[in-house]
Amino acid sequence: MNLEQKVILSLGTNQGDKLGNILFCIQLIKEQIGEVTQVSKLYETPSWGFESDAFYNCALEVATIQSPLEVLKKALSIEQEMGRVRQQQIGYQSRIIDIDLIFYGEQVIHTEELQIPHPLMQDRKFVLMPILDLNIQWKHPVLNKTIESLVGNCKDSSECLVVQDIDFV
Repeated sequence: MNLEQKVILSLGTNQGDKLGNILFCIQLIKEQIGEVTQVSKLYETPSWGFESDAFYNCALEVATIQSPLEVLKKALSIEQEMGRVRQQQIGYQSRIIDIDLIFYGEQVIHTEELQIPHPLMQDRKFVLMPILDLNIQWKHPVLNKTIESLVGNCKDSSECLVVQDIDFV
């Protein structure tokens, strides 16, 4: 028997119709991964780790019965379906969509394919601020800190500007 798990996904885009990319991605996640139970506000944030156009970012809470690896594989498949081409170059790059699996319930996973919680989540304001909007009761199982505490201790000084609320129903 599969038990439903709460998963947090972080979405980002900086190419084309950014709002359209986010909305289409949410629809594909609903169809292929699970029930989207919450969506954060939409943020505009500067690129992180490279020079490019600003990103739109948001976070989703998804209820799913899929395993963490299945969620990852579906997320990568959705990225590809939306036209993302992963370059072989080292470093960050512009993208039509990026879906990161931030955490999966209380699980801690460290394999070559998957690391949960996301190993850099605590360093990225563009990940933390949208998750904070979700008002979830979750404590990082390795760092033993709440999302509020992670935001308060984050050294990333990037400006995260709210663009709008997202109607995901």
